[in-house]
Parts: sequence; C-alpha cells; structure tokens
Amino acid sequence: MQFHPYMVYLRKEHEELSHLADKIERSLEIASTHDSSRHQKILNELRGLEHGMTGIVEHCHAADRLVESELYKDLPAEKLARIAREHLRIKEAIGSFREELKFATPDRTMAMILPGMDVVKLLRDHIAFENGVFGRARRNEGPRGKSAAAKKGGRRAAIKKRVSAREAKRKAPGTPDSMVPYTLESHPEL
Repeated sequence: MQFHPYMVYLRKEHEELSHLADKIERSLEIASTHDSSRHQKILNELRGLEHGMTGIVEHCHAADRLVESELYKDLPAEKLARIAREHLRIKEAIGSFREELKFATPDRTMAMILPGMDVVKLLRDHIAFENGVFGRARRNEGPRGKSAAAKKGGRRAAIKKRVSAREAKRKAPGTPDSMVPYTLESHPEL
C-alpha cells in the first residue's frame, strides 16, 4: 500500500477539523459571557459553522470512504473498535449540539455551551488518537512505502521486485503508476 498520499490527506483533514474545533471553542467562550449584545453575532457564527459540522460527521464515516478505508484496513481490531466508538460519540455530540443551537436565543445561550464543549473535547481527543495511531504506522513504513516486516523478503522479494519492474516498463504510456484514488481532495464540507 502506498501510505504517503493517504497520510497527507488525513493530516489535512485533521488540521481542518482542529481549526473548526478552535472556532467553536472561541465562540462558546464569548457565548458564556454575560455580554448579551454579542450573543446574536456568536449564534450566527455558530450556525454558520453548520457546513463544518457536516464535515465532522463525514469524517466519522471515514472507514466507509475510499481514501480512508486504505488507512483503516490494516489496523488492529481494538484500535478500529475504539475509532468506531469515538466516531459514534462525536456524531451523538454533534447531534446534541445542533439541537441546542437550533433553539438558542441571545438571552438563552448557556444550554448549548456544554454540548458544544463536548464536541470540541471529543474531536480533539479523537484527532490526537488517530494522529498517534497513524503516526506510528507511518514510522513503521520504510523509505519506499514498505513496512519493516516486508523488508525481510529475501530472494523472493527480489524476484518480485524484478518482475514488477518489468511489468511497469510494459505499461502503456499514460497509465497511472500507482492506484492513488482521485478523491484525495478535501471534503467540501470542511
């Protein structure tokens, strides 16, 4: 598996999700003050982040999407289970926050602050966990996209390399060298 393009994609997505968490947190801090004159502006800003919250939910379906499924397929079962649990908790927190945000008014902002902070905390913890899991997998990857275990192939590996090198030369001009999907663009929701 060619790991690098997928990791670049995931890092970019994590960075965008972190920026979104920062925006939500800053807005919630202002909403928690007693300055009700700024509350309407903050409510509008938070409601304007609906598109970004849809992006968070989309991230929670990452294992089902083409790009991320390549990253998830080789993870141990316990890490996959934890990621699935975290994705579910994030989706539930987003739902709760959206519901409170829908009915919030400038004089009633306190009810949305706790669900919003839950979103921020869960999202940051999840991003840190995924970065740790995939960062460890990236460190185990060799210089040419091979894992440390795959380097010990000996004679068979050398033969496979020669055969695949011959096949690469026989490819018709214009065929892609690797099977990197065209969907490595960021989600329109983020």
